[in-house]
Amino acid sequence: MSLFTFRRLCASGLALISCAVVLSVAPSATHAESTFSGKPMRLIVPFPPGGGGDRLGRLLAGPLGKALGTDIVVENQGGANGNIALQTVARAEPDGRVLGLTLVDHIAVNPLIYKSLPYDPLKDFKPVGLVLSTPYIVAVAENGPATLGDFVGQAQAKPGDVSIGYPTTNIQIAMLDLEARSKSSLNLIPYRGIAQGLPDMLGGRLSAWVGTSVTMRGYIEGGKVRGLAVTSAERVKVLPDIPTVAEAGYPGYQHVSWYGVIAPAGTPDRTINELNKALNDVLGRPEVKAEIERDGAAVMGGSPAALKSALESDLRRLAPIVQSAGLKPQ
Repeated sequence: MSLFTFRRLCASGLALISCAVVLSVAPSATHAESTFSGKPMRLIVPFPPGGGGDRLGRLLAGPLGKALGTDIVVENQGGANGNIALQTVARAEPDGRVLGLTLVDHIAVNPLIYKSLPYDPLKDFKPVGLVLSTPYIVAVAENGPATLGDFVGQAQAKPGDVSIGYPTTNIQIAMLDLEARSKSSLNLIPYRGIAQGLPDMLGGRLSAWVGTSVTMRGYIEGGKVRGLAVTSAERVKVLPDIPTVAEAGYPGYQHVSWYGVIAPAGTPDRTINELNKALNDVLGRPEVKAEIERDGAAVMGGSPAALKSALESDLRRLAPIVQSAGLKPQ
């Protein structure tokens, strides 16, 4: 009997009790068959609590869990440049209940700078989808050089005297690329994060600081620092007066940071597709989109293939820069 015929039978008053019982339990039966209903899921975040990556994980976890009909618990596993967290995801049961939030530095850069990793970025994971991308901003103190051209000119005139602080390896690679293109010599100094590096720049111990637009926007708008250039192909909407590195004289230059969601290899395609649909659903919500774009990041989304393509592209693109710069695997 078709559902239409069945509802007509109910409407006529025949078998009223039976109809009421069947129709009332039908939604519950459907929900029980959901892939993710019941046991909570885990989102492994490769950062300690409180930082930008942790906030992003928590921004996604709530609405994503609701879209999937379950709860998602954020599990912070910072340390080892993301290797601990990604290893957890790689070794998890491939049923879609353990996901990882990953950054380009962890999944695309680590394979280029570590001799040995506890995971293979192309073999041990299945992509779920891209989340966002954010450019880097080269920033100086108020009394620093007026333009990126002036900044590079100083580095060319006094090799090694111009110092740049940075918090991630991908930013280091971006600055090595700028160094090579400008034929200058930059003194690149790694820091744990902006909390340690920015005071050194403001105190005159660093010539410049490079961070994501998410971390730098507030300082730039507050007048504490000036942005010389952004590393994306286009200007940042919330900071439209800052030119791109390409506009400043280096055509084709582009480096961004991106986040994606991954699952263990072996996760069924049907499950991946369900996760991807829910992720895109969440990223399309106005309140989530507004939160991501507030500080200059761009919502991405798209298919699992788009994340796979971004990973493969960056592995190919960054390898020659790392090699020519002489960075030795650790």
